[in-house]
Amino acid sequence: MARSLFRALAVLSILLPGLPTASAAAFKRVHPGEPAPAFSLPDLDGNPVSLESFRESPATLVVFWAIWSPRSVPLLKEAQRLLEEFGSKGFRVLTINADEGATAERVRSFIEENGIRLPVLLDARLEQYNAWGVVATPASALLGRDLKVLYTLSGHPTSTYQDLREQIMKALGVEEEVARAVQPRRKRYKAAKRVTLQYGLARTLFRRGQFTKALRKLRKVLKQDPNFPDAHALKGLILLALAREGKGPGEEAAREAFAEALKRDQSVPLALAGSAWFALQEGDVKAALEQARKAVGFSEDEELPELPPLGREPQAQAAAEEASRPPPAGATEPATPEGSPPAAQAEAPGGEPEPRQEGSAEVAEPRPESPTPGEPAAGPERAGTEAPSAVPVEPTAAAPAQPESPRSRIAAYLDRAEERLAAGDTDGARRLVSTVVEGLLGIPERPAVKGMGEKMRRRMMRMHSQ
Repeated sequence: MARSLFRALAVLSILLPGLPTASAAAFKRVHPGEPAPAFSLPDLDGNPVSLESFRESPATLVVFWAIWSPRSVPLLKEAQRLLEEFGSKGFRVLTINADEGATAERVRSFIEENGIRLPVLLDARLEQYNAWGVVATPASALLGRDLKVLYTLSGHPTSTYQDLREQIMKALGVEEEVARAVQPRRKRYKAAKRVTLQYGLARTLFRRGQFTKALRKLRKVLKQDPNFPDAHALKGLILLALAREGKGPGEEAAREAFAEALKRDQSVPLALAGSAWFALQEGDVKAALEQARKAVGFSEDEELPELPPLGREPQAQAAAEEASRPPPAGATEPATPEGSPPAAQAEAPGGEPEPRQEGSAEVAEPRPESPTPGEPAAGPERAGTEAPSAVPVEPTAAAPAQPESPRSRIAAYLDRAEERLAAGDTDGARRLVSTVVEGLLGIPERPAVKGMGEKMRRRMMRMHSQ
């Protein structure tokens, strides 16, 4: 009887992957309250990464996963969501691939196919997999400061995301802060359900590029409820989209609709973004920057656009290119006083090269084939000016870079725009703010259909409707 029951539970655990297993232990040799075993493993680029580099982090999630494990991808995606939410508060994620003999190319291809943007280390010989004593794959351990194990999780039960989130908030000490943050960023106007349904349909039509249909639907919405501020803002956006195509009543009607929305509610993100757009057209970059910040502040996270990483400053890019050129034939290096480092070498007080600070406005350089909209790619002002140290320095295994959230990246754009504005570079600031504003407006691109093409389109639509 007992054997039959055990077999039934085993079958259920396979058929229902969200069902927790009978054993809650994630590791045989690692338990809460104990220090995590130290290790150093290569990342996908072959660089060694040591767990020791995460010692000062208040919360670090270590995940053992494998390509062959169907529960690994859902867990990794949930860890990615948690990193986007708590990364700015010191939370880190380190994943360890436990596919024996797997190559970096195979693992990289797998995570790219599944949209995973987390740091990955390779345990191709399963050394750490066995050292930790992984019971089931995937297996997770939440570490606190000084790498003490706070919590372990086996597999991927249905409550994984919520359980990990609660443990992370506890480790970071942000329970009350998060509770306040989950409140809506703005108090929305409460329209009747039938009105909000029609408004939602108008938004869907707009996103599909069906501007005229969306405007007709929206006019019906405003006829039913003329006090609906978000509907006025959407009307302004549709009119602006039509004006760009040379259709509709024009930009002035769009400006009036945005103003009407803000007259009823000063916290409508779409109306604030529209106001910023018109400020840019008038050359008032400072006002546009202020309105864009307000629009972002009142937007929920899921409403924010995904912007590409910022590039680097133009003058630094020129300096980097100049430094990379070989010296002319016969040229000699300028002499430096004996015992002193080269004048161009920048050092921190401890003698080591000054590290880049996390959270600064300067982030990873975009790929050459996709330049940053609104600002040419370039390099930090110190780029290309550092000479190699006279004393060889042992390479350190630094923690991998963590991905940014859309909100933090937008903030970096606006912070850089404010710096450019203060430096007198109005055009550079305008391009940066314009990139943010266009993202907030989200006007879809659609091919223009004119002349006989338009007649053919209408004929096909009539035939389809019959």
